[in-house]
Amino acid sequence: LIDDLERDERWVPQKDALQQHRSAVAAPLLVGEDVVGVLLVFNRKVNFFSPEQLTLINVIASQVAVAINNANLYKLIREQAERLGNMLRSEQEEATRSQSILEAVADGVLVTDAKNQISFMNVSAEKILNIKSEKVITKTLKDFSGLFGKAANIWHEIIHEWSENPSLYEEGDTYAEQLALDDGRIVLVHLAPVVLKTKKSFLGTVSIFRDITHEVEVDRLKSEFVTTVSHELRTPMTSIRGYVDILLMGAAGALTENQIHFLDIIRDNTERLNILVTDLLDVSRIESGRITLSHQSVSLKKLANDAVASIVQRAQDEEKPMTFSLEIEPDLPPVYADADRTRQIINNLIENAYHYTPENGEVIIRIHRVKGADEIQVDVQDNGVGIGIDEQEQVFERFYRGEDALVLATPGTGLGLPIVKQLVEMHEGRIWVESLGKTGEGSTFSFTLPVYKDLE
Repeated sequence: LIDDLERDERWVPQKDALQQHRSAVAAPLLVGEDVVGVLLVFNRKVNFFSPEQLTLINVIASQVAVAINNANLYKLIREQAERLGNMLRSEQEEATRSQSILEAVADGVLVTDAKNQISFMNVSAEKILNIKSEKVITKTLKDFSGLFGKAANIWHEIIHEWSENPSLYEEGDTYAEQLALDDGRIVLVHLAPVVLKTKKSFLGTVSIFRDITHEVEVDRLKSEFVTTVSHELRTPMTSIRGYVDILLMGAAGALTENQIHFLDIIRDNTERLNILVTDLLDVSRIESGRITLSHQSVSLKKLANDAVASIVQRAQDEEKPMTFSLEIEPDLPPVYADADRTRQIINNLIENAYHYTPENGEVIIRIHRVKGADEIQVDVQDNGVGIGIDEQEQVFERFYRGEDALVLATPGTGLGLPIVKQLVEMHEGRIWVESLGKTGEGSTFSFTLPVYKDLE
């Protein structure tokens, strides 16, 4: 309450004003403890306002403050409602778009929530599983265990682990299984969890179904064709090789130098063809699961000694001077493996080192126990052509061969290392290669096999 503005030092007179204010009342507009404005009332007379009027103006100011605050709240609520509406529309559009995509894909998609209840099933899944979505929505996978056979129990265990301990989930964790349906079709299933990364909370699962009946049948026919052709090739090859050996022994009379040379070429190429047929048969058997391992206690020392003795004799016969050395850790325990297949692995790696190392080269075979693990490691090191860094993953692919002149000049199928890799993995071992890719520094192929444990 100001009785005379001209006597108040805080007042700044306005020279251009038509009417001069002399007294005034100021009341703050309060919302709680916050000041949202000020209500000012002026008069041209001195001492015009009384304390009672000041009280009345304060009451009016409080009502004005409430009105202003309500207006601000209404504006805020309206803006928030518009924002939420836009977000909801965007989410609905995204959900519709996602559902349309899932409905359009050829693979079957089945989604479950955190309670393992089926929440979505697209048209492709209905066709693949031969069941309508309205019969499965809101039901659990356990209700359809019979449809998925033995795999259903494994599914339930995996989903239970994911839901109980989502913190154990690592990005990329999935489960894959082939299902044989009652009508004879084969379905490939990929199961993946949906986990909220920030809170590690389990939200459900997504299952992808694909009918691979045709692919399985084509693969079976291919394996049968390869097996049949390989067997049919072996019969004439055996006869050719046998008669060539008889001719070289002089059974048909003395041979000229050119005749011996031509017969040697026939024998060498027959042997190459025989190796190719053997490799193709191995690949076919591995793919079809017809190779069974006879696990037993196997001495790597004996197999390595036999392999080295054989390759040394071969180097002498072919007049290719080479140095072979064998380094075996003392008191080396046996491995748990198939003896014949382990011999095949060792022979293949040593023969590769021999083929791709020039004359007067060196091949070192090291066998030792892996520290801190129940594994035996075998290293085959040479100082041959080496393998480029960018080629080291490809050497284990079928039919792949390097571009080095020595590699191209050496007979081979490109199937040896892929077969070795599959055989090592069938033994639950590991295989890898290390090389700087420089000629003369060579390569080191290493693989591991589990140590034999006497259960008695």
